[in-house]
Amino acid sequence: MDLLRSTLPEDGDEELAERARRPFLRDAALEALAHGREQKSGAAKALARWFRQARRLGSRDRPVVSEAVYGMIRYEHLLIRAGARSPEDLHEYWCRLVSGDRFDDLVGTTPEEDLSTALSIPFLLAQQWLTQWGQEEVVKLAQALMQRAPVTVRANHARLDRDELARRLEVEGVPSLPCAVAPHGLHLGKRVALGNLDTYRAGDFEVQDASSQRFVAAIPDLGTGVRVLDLCAGAGGKSLAIAATGASVQAWDIRPQILKELRRRAQKASAEIHIAPPEELADVVVVDAPCSGTGRLRREPALRWGLEILARVDLQRELIDEAAHFVRPGGLLAYATCSLVAEENEHAAPNDGGWTEVDRQILWPHTDECDGFGWVIWRRAQ
Repeated sequence: MDLLRSTLPEDGDEELAERARRPFLRDAALEALAHGREQKSGAAKALARWFRQARRLGSRDRPVVSEAVYGMIRYEHLLIRAGARSPEDLHEYWCRLVSGDRFDDLVGTTPEEDLSTALSIPFLLAQQWLTQWGQEEVVKLAQALMQRAPVTVRANHARLDRDELARRLEVEGVPSLPCAVAPHGLHLGKRVALGNLDTYRAGDFEVQDASSQRFVAAIPDLGTGVRVLDLCAGAGGKSLAIAATGASVQAWDIRPQILKELRRRAQKASAEIHIAPPEELADVVVVDAPCSGTGRLRREPALRWGLEILARVDLQRELIDEAAHFVRPGGLLAYATCSLVAEENEHAAPNDGGWTEVDRQILWPHTDECDGFGWVIWRRAQ
């Protein structure tokens, strides 16, 4: 099996390659790439910001530059192995790849090394996935991770169901399809500037991948009167989804700036979310822990830069044990990551004992139609 070339597109696109080679567009792509490299730990956000600010790019130019930038990132290890030695080389070799060049002169080595090269991921991660899936199935995973992720939204079901949201989006010129694996989810049929949509400004929906929606749906007992503490709340995607069930939500995060975004989103969605550090016991405590982010590789290709797959495992363990202190007797602790690294998803129950595992899942892009995501839910003894 040719793992080295397993993620290459089946058909070439000469028109895209020809347009990408135009000096103006090539230089823009290389500028964006350099901007992202300057901030590897936050490259995904840096690139998104660069594209927002690149007003010189027309509506027909922007998609070409985007394809080039994210294509160079996805295939970087393969392009370097093929001979790219500079940013300009990287762009030219990507254009060759897009045109249909399969770099037939390259010779494969080991399955682990070839998969690592094909996906531009660390060797240890490729080794782990090969061991778990085998070569035939891991190709399906690899191909899924190299595809552009759909834009998936969650209807604010405290206000409206997804059918009504779909009708309102259609009026605004945005087609959508129901998400088969998330009851409140819709896949948008085209990419749009969300800030221009009345439905978005009104808080009728939030952008949220099906994996996160499925995690919230998997938590038992949610509903009116249930007290939920969302630790590591971030910008509040899960807090908002939980609040829409009628639960009483308290959210907290150590990053003050991101809590400002949570407040803004909660106000827009008319969601009552109390933002404060934890003090009292809750019926449900949610820990969406910092992780490698490997489940989001298709959505944020630049996560490949500086990827450290085991860097946060000890922190995750600490967060689980800390969060356990805030779960009432008989309550639930729901731990989650957007990771496809086994060590980040296989943590044992909190160390203070008296816990029963309620549910444990890992979602994979090639089998579950969503980003990679893992969770485990424990119930504390009465």
